[in-house]
Amino acid sequence: MRKITFLLLIGILFFSLLQAQVGINTQNPKAALEIISEGSTSATQALSVRNTSNTEILSLRDHGYLGLGVTNPDIRLDLRNGANNAIIGIGNSNQTAAAAGAGSLKYDTGSQALYLSDGTVWNKLSAYLIRTYVVADIINTSQSFPDNASTTVMNWRKKEDLLGTFNAATGIFTAPRTGTYTISVIATFDNGAVGTNSYMQMELVSPVATVKCQSTYYDAATFQTSVLCSGSFQLIAGQTLRSVISHNMGSLKYLKAGYCNLSILEN
Repeated sequence: MRKITFLLLIGILFFSLLQAQVGINTQNPKAALEIISEGSTSATQALSVRNTSNTEILSLRDHGYLGLGVTNPDIRLDLRNGANNAIIGIGNSNQTAAAAGAGSLKYDTGSQALYLSDGTVWNKLSAYLIRTYVVADIINTSQSFPDNASTTVMNWRKKEDLLGTFNAATGIFTAPRTGTYTISVIATFDNGAVGTNSYMQMELVSPVATVKCQSTYYDAATFQTSVLCSGSFQLIAGQTLRSVISHNMGSLKYLKAGYCNLSILEN
């Protein structure tokens, strides 16, 4: 009977503790858990959390600075622990800028951009991006262009490609991100016979649009022919762009080295 009474008292005491407020270094806690630290400067530590490897993963100093993986934080929230994992994830919000308050930050998943509140409106933060810029020419003229056939221009020589978005061997450009891209291409066939009422046509081809440019020749002769074509394309990241040549001059044609140039610019 005495054992049952003792267990009952322990149970009542435990239940009471669960319902009560808990204070550390204070007898009158004002919250469910209140901790009073022993200092008020950066010299002393209010809270430390370590993992099983005895690595400190959280440090709260007595002046209110919090470090995640940082023992002595220098700012209100410090993640700079020297490891390559100090990233802050910022999410979206449907709060107004006024409700969030000036200085608030959010990430809009729709526009894929960061926004900063000035207390009145959300302002999109701009960042300097390295924009796509491609310049290429042709010095390898081994590719042939048959009569009455459409052939993608290949074997380019890259002179500039800031983001590595242009495959010179295949002549295919791949958009690194969604945006508007302007391409300009001039191609010249080597000196040769040109038939009456013949043409040299270039197409700039993307999955969503094609721009066609054509040079027409009414009289038969022997000379160099060329075509210049340019256009702007709204591309989704991963979509491609290429230049295609066709002609009806009656014989196999080859490009002229040094007379063929390509440029692509992200707007």
